Amino acid sequence: MMRKVVLFMIVFASAFSARAQQDAMFSHYMFNTQSINPGYVGSREVLSVMSVIRSQWINFDGAPRTQTLSINSPLFNDQLGFGFSILNDKIGPIKSTNFALDLAYHLQVTQSGHKLSFGIKGGGNAFSSDFSMLDLDAGDPDQIDPSFSRDVRRKFLPNFGAGFYYNTTKWYAGLSIPNILEKEFDQSQRHYFAIAGALFEINRDIKLRPSLYLKMTKNAPVNLDFSAYAVFKDLFWLGGMFRTAMGRIIPTGKIGGGLGLMAGINLNENIAIGYSYDYSVGNTTFKYNGGSHEILLRYDFMFKKKDIIKSPRYF
Repeated sequence: MMRKVVLFMIVFASAFSARAQQDAMFSHYMFNTQSINPGYVGSREVLSVMSVIRSQWINFDGAPRTQTLSINSPLFNDQLGFGFSILNDKIGPIKSTNFALDLAYHLQVTQSGHKLSFGIKGGGNAFSSDFSMLDLDAGDPDQIDPSFSRDVRRKFLPNFGAGFYYNTTKWYAGLSIPNILEKEFDQSQRHYFAIAGALFEINRDIKLRPSLYLKMTKNAPVNLDFSAYAVFKDLFWLGGMFRTAMGRIIPTGKIGGGLGLMAGINLNENIAIGYSYDYSVGNTTFKYNGGSHEILLRYDFMFKKKDIIKSPRYF
């Protein structure tokens, strides 16, 4: 027990002293594009409601727990997109609840369905930390630093962001900065994201969907996520993912990574359910946890004018 608490405090302190990456992490990033790029909202031409629940580092004290709910829809003949999202993220004694409104403009580039979108995001983060909740287990109560018993901080931190998103029926790419303002209060800093993905038809029944995700910020290595899954008869999918630092194929003790599996099913043209499991590789924490679980649930409300479109929306 004490070893886990000490290990958590080391990891936690290191993250703050280095001002390292702090944005919430998802394995289902290829479905959860709205969380990082406001240009995405409305691009699927349906009213989409999605929730992602992630439990990271199972059996590790103070491990991250993240839940998100998002809604996005096209407006005014599909030229505008609107979205709202809420994300709750808890890591040990720190809790963040982020609210965001998204607005996107979609410009049709070609008659074959190519669109270039620009989006803006506005909202804020309700940040709180309560170090008095930590069980320091020092043995002698007189040896515990009294500052921990009254270190409680709360503040609402407004922010805004922007992003570009280009999509077709076969591939997509995007660049974004979801939170432009850096905040000293919670030691947060600006993150830059690049995403890309494609759809390849192997045969009539099998399609392959690879995707790439890059996250960049100062004082930290560039994070690279690569995933690929096969879609069978437009009904269910199965695949894997790989996470590491840019320039390192094999994660190391100083720069860790992860491996994972993902699967899901389209229950009908409206409802999709997905699950992923990933396991830390290379870093210190992997010795003390049972991996990370993530569940995705999405419901698409079809507009009447879109009812005749029966093909799934992969992006």
